[in-house]
Amino acid sequence: MISSIIVFASVLKETVSLLVDQRLLIVLTLLLTGFLCVLNIGLAIVHRNRRKLEVASYCVGCGIELVIFIFALLLQFHVVTRVPFPLPPGLPINRAMIGAAFAFGIGSFPAAYWTRINVSELPNRLAEAAPLMQDHSNAGVRIRGNSPGEWMN
Repeated sequence: MISSIIVFASVLKETVSLLVDQRLLIVLTLLLTGFLCVLNIGLAIVHRNRRKLEVASYCVGCGIELVIFIFALLLQFHVVTRVPFPLPPGLPINRAMIGAAFAFGIGSFPAAYWTRINVSELPNRLAEAAPLMQDHSNAGVRIRGNSPGEWMN
């Protein structure tokens, strides 16, 4: 996960260095956390009739993403001048990379967890869905004729 963030940030910067610019990674974290916060809000609204634990996990994911977004925004505007938690020297990663990886992992966890599927169940699910897709009258699907007047005004 960290390597994909490094590659993405390197492509944005158009350089191939192991340590990317911290400002660029903060901007990337802002975009990522903003998207994941909106995604979790949307999933909580769409799935509001499901189990309360699922909706609560979307809300918690959104809250954590919002905290990370606000912290990254404060870093970008230089309100927060230094980040605590010093790392040992010589590591191939910095704190911004760790923060971006945490933001991606925490924000995408609820959606990935609740929409998971067991791969061994996939053929059975496809076999169950095939008759429904083939029966056009049940699904409310109407096949258009070949005459252009049917689909043109």
